[in-house]
Amino acid sequence: MKDAEVLARLLANLAETWQKYGRLLKEDLEINSYLEKHQKAFVRVQKIMQKTGAALFCQECGQAALSCCGKGMEFECEEALLLANLVLGVKIPSSRHLAKGCFFLGPNGCVLKVRPLICRNFICPELKDALGLSKIRQIQDAFDEEAFYLFQLLERIKTILTEQT
Repeated sequence: MKDAEVLARLLANLAETWQKYGRLLKEDLEINSYLEKHQKAFVRVQKIMQKTGAALFCQECGQAALSCCGKGMEFECEEALLLANLVLGVKIPSSRHLAKGCFFLGPNGCVLKVRPLICRNFICPELKDALGLSKIRQIQDAFDEEAFYLFQLLERIKTILTEQT
């Protein structure tokens, strides 16, 4: 099966699951609590990414289609992660913005507010060289809390879906 077919199936399944369980997920107090904590941690990481220069470096790399945000990375996004984004009101794209980019890579970076762990904590050699070890440590230290709440959030969503089937 071609990647485009796999992606189309993933998005169709996502739409079906959201149609069935979206309201339940949006109203779940634990999900909302984890989302709030995750988003606060996410914002803290984003601020550090901005402060260190990593955000600009990654954005420029992505727009040049040289990045780790390449085509195929969308398959790192499990259904629970995409459902968390829908709970937050993220509009899932209907088409790929950059031919060689991840399906979720928009003109200003990733459109997802809840992102796969690999997308958040991967440090390429070029970024490491550009920023230096001290700034890389700041970024990696900041990811811990976000990763913790990401795990809690996705497990809660999976539990709810399992209980419903």
